[in-house]
Amino acid sequence: EYVVIGGHYDHVGFRKNAKEGEDPIFNGADDNASGTAGVLAVARAFTAMKKRPSRSILFILFAGEELGLYGSKYFCSNPMIPLDKTVVMLNLDMISRNGSDTIQISGMKQNPDLAGILLEESEKSGLKNFPESEDLFSRSDHYNFFKKGISAVDISSGLHADYHKVSDDPDSVDPAKAASIAKMAFNAAWRISKMKGYLKINP
Repeated sequence: EYVVIGGHYDHVGFRKNAKEGEDPIFNGADDNASGTAGVLAVARAFTAMKKRPSRSILFILFAGEELGLYGSKYFCSNPMIPLDKTVVMLNLDMISRNGSDTIQISGMKQNPDLAGILLEESEKSGLKNFPESEDLFSRSDHYNFFKKGISAVDISSGLHADYHKVSDDPDSVDPAKAASIAKMAFNAAWRISKMKGYLKINP
């Protein structure tokens, strides 16, 4: 059985109509270099554990998310692991903004069992979940897993004024915030990797 932890490493490229002297590059520091770094941090933490989890952990980074969730769609259509043995997918997408103690979990209504675990682990980590400003559940890579009947959510720190703008630069992110969300994701994944049974979803 498998726990999948992933995120996307692509962004939206560059501005073709940028004027001379303007910054044309969309660096995507929060979206989604932060989530990519978070996945790698969780992977490092798992490999450092002397005690191994009962379930296997798959760490995966996708391309083509910004163009239409292409990487995760391809994976779910051509899986390297049995999807019917996949217990959960935790997606890290934009985890380094909006204060030091906030988190946004997309898909709580659709994934009540997983939501309960994540809220408990967030509280332990000093993170407070806040509602989405708009419905984002279908807009990142976890959604393709959910459509296959797998409990899957997006873990984020929420949208902000630099979303999909060239101002999403490294100096705008909070590394400590990204680390705290990555730590929470590790704790939740470790807990799920040790438990028995599958998690309820509301298709």
